Amino acid sequence: MTETILPHELPHALNRAPAGVKLLSLDCFDTLLWRDRHAPTDVFSELQGVLPGQRIVGEANARKIRRTLRRSNEVGLGEIYEQVMPNASTDARRQAIAEELAAEARSCFAFEPTVELMRAAKAEGLAVIIVSDTYLDVTQLEQLIRAAAGDEVADLIDRVFASSQAGISKGEGLLAKALKTMKCRPHEALHLGDNKAADFEASRALGVPALHLKQFGTAALQRLRFERAFGQLIGETSDGVRGLQTHRALISRDETSDRDPVKGLGYSVLGPVFAAFDQWLHAQAKALANSNGGKVHWLFMLRDGHLPWLVHEAGNPVGETARVEISRFAATAASLTTRDAYEHHLAMEHGLNPSTLARQMLLNEDEIARIIGSPESDEEKTEASAKLLTELRKGQRQKTTIRRARAFADRLTSHVRQAANPQPGDTLMLVDLGYNGSAQNCVDALLRETFDVHVAGRYLLLREMQTTGLDKSGLIDARNFDPEFLEALCGNVAVIEQLATCELGSVVDYTQTGDPIRKDSAVKGKQSEVRDAVQRGVVSFAKASANPPVIRQQDSHAERAWRDGAAAALGRFMFLPLPHELDVVSRFEHDVNMGSERMVALFDADHAREGMRRRGLFYMKGSARMFLPAELAHEDMSTRLALIAQKRFGLGLNYTDYAPTVQKLPVFYVNENDTAVSSVEARATHDGYFSARVPLGERGYGAALQLGAAYEWIELASITCAPVSALTGSTANDAKPVPVTSQFDGLEERAPGLFECTSEHAVALVPPDGVPASDEPLMLEFVFRPLRKRGESAIPFAARAASISAKEKAA
Repeated sequence: MTETILPHELPHALNRAPAGVKLLSLDCFDTLLWRDRHAPTDVFSELQGVLPGQRIVGEANARKIRRTLRRSNEVGLGEIYEQVMPNASTDARRQAIAEELAAEARSCFAFEPTVELMRAAKAEGLAVIIVSDTYLDVTQLEQLIRAAAGDEVADLIDRVFASSQAGISKGEGLLAKALKTMKCRPHEALHLGDNKAADFEASRALGVPALHLKQFGTAALQRLRFERAFGQLIGETSDGVRGLQTHRALISRDETSDRDPVKGLGYSVLGPVFAAFDQWLHAQAKALANSNGGKVHWLFMLRDGHLPWLVHEAGNPVGETARVEISRFAATAASLTTRDAYEHHLAMEHGLNPSTLARQMLLNEDEIARIIGSPESDEEKTEASAKLLTELRKGQRQKTTIRRARAFADRLTSHVRQAANPQPGDTLMLVDLGYNGSAQNCVDALLRETFDVHVAGRYLLLREMQTTGLDKSGLIDARNFDPEFLEALCGNVAVIEQLATCELGSVVDYTQTGDPIRKDSAVKGKQSEVRDAVQRGVVSFAKASANPPVIRQQDSHAERAWRDGAAAALGRFMFLPLPHELDVVSRFEHDVNMGSERMVALFDADHAREGMRRRGLFYMKGSARMFLPAELAHEDMSTRLALIAQKRFGLGLNYTDYAPTVQKLPVFYVNENDTAVSSVEARATHDGYFSARVPLGERGYGAALQLGAAYEWIELASITCAPVSALTGSTANDAKPVPVTSQFDGLEERAPGLFECTSEHAVALVPPDGVPASDEPLMLEFVFRPLRKRGESAIPFAARAASISAKEKAA
């Protein structure tokens, strides 16, 4: 008989028992009774008048006293609360114990596969007992099982044995005592539990056949641990309820039986998020119907509303459901129907790629070609942008665009009428991922006035940038989460958009009858295949969540558990993605969906490595990447947590805060006629690297950095030129440092990138003709890693620093 059993195999565990088995012995917690929390101590957050830390310390003290005075580690709740509340009355302690038992009953449920095993055992005439290492006594444990799982489950149990009452644990002989009481010989019993030492090894030592229940695989355990940690970073203060993970039972039962990483990303990671979203949408639709009357039409906004629609259709679909194709581009085009709207959009969007802005302002392709042509260089785009602005300021152009926008709006409303046919008094519930509700901002008034309906936007994630006064809500929004957290999630929403979308290209217009006209999808075939497989996993989880493997009598935190679980799972995936998850989306690109053809890579690990060396974590300022935390997935946890803290709490830290360690180096400014001496600060960035930034000032100057003044050996990573504005993150998103031609004097390259400074006068020189032409102030960036300081012993610099750090810690 193999020693491990997986959760989905539990109902058939008796098939793996030797012949002649008469008794099924089960552990209680995490075998029969599970909690909807990450850890047992999370339940203590619900206690009244007792802090979780006090409860934990009280138990530790009670066990210490018991070990010292009675040579036993087994304690009961009474002894624990004597230490938790040393000055309280007996009645007060009794009440506190009752509150803890009630909190446990609210948290616990019976794991259905285990219950199925118990039913099978009873059907074959076996006795069923519970043997538990616990601070509850037998009566308390029996009452908890009945209160949490119900009479049917409790009545399957013939006898309960508790270590606190027996005075010994399973490893010390509790199971042997239970078998003696049940008049059962060791080989006639099968014991099963989640603790390998207490349940498997101790049982086998007695000669009892045993199975070790492996609740979660390694990846699932890490992911749930990370989700719990992210939940703590979000902040769990309301209602005193912490650590809710209502999806634990589903993940345990199903993840170990399906090892496909693509479907697994859908099932285990995004499944809980979109299942929670669908449950919340049903509640929202019911509330809208009660408050407004009429029918509530669920309008899933394609493309990003595609996955929510799939989840809805797979679960409990309502009759008034439709998919509508209203892209941000289409919504914007339909909104430019007044002079104010026209001028506001022009003012806000001036500076976009001129061809993109021209299409948004409803110029046709012939007009775009005539006015701005096909600019490619930065200078050509600047000139084209000026020409376009001149054209858009003309009164006749404004009238033309407004006329076209009104016609566009008529076609858009025809599309909605064709999809849903709303009647006066109905509600249009726009369903989308979010995150600002920009499309709703543009079409809300149009839909209300055209159809005489109420419009309500319902989003997975909502962070409004304006107080619009429109009817908007999000599963994850400002009602339950602080603005900084919402902003942090929105910064990485592109990866969710790409996993939630569909094969269709973005809509750019409609026919007169409302049929969508789409641009070709820029998404590659392989990306679509992966996305569809992920979505199948999400749908599978949604179906399973409608009937989870849970038997429980109380579920007072269901709504909050799904919401908080979704926020923690979403945030964890965005900020602490696991390697196998990133493998799934490693080649994904993101369509910016504003009438352009632009595709942006979701993440680029090489970009991150270069950026971290140049600027440390501050490299994220001005980055064009759509999924920054993925670029740091190869870094240690301290680096990743630093990024999370910066984004999660909106910390106002600058470059010097990130890089406080400084080394001053001489620098020589040179041109054709002159040389000037100054100094610059090289600042520590990441992984032992330093970056020295040399502002060039007037045109025609180059610079030489005297590295030999401080170092004997260095690793030289790069010498580049960049705008000074890059330090504040104010450069264009796709601006990159430009490698420059350099010369070395006294720097001898002993291996690729490895240089010996043969004297203190050794310099790296960028001559004036090596500096690219620019209208902006420029700086040179020398990125290097010191290996040995000048005058140091032969111990390499990095190794010496590590040695000093170790000695300091030991001291």
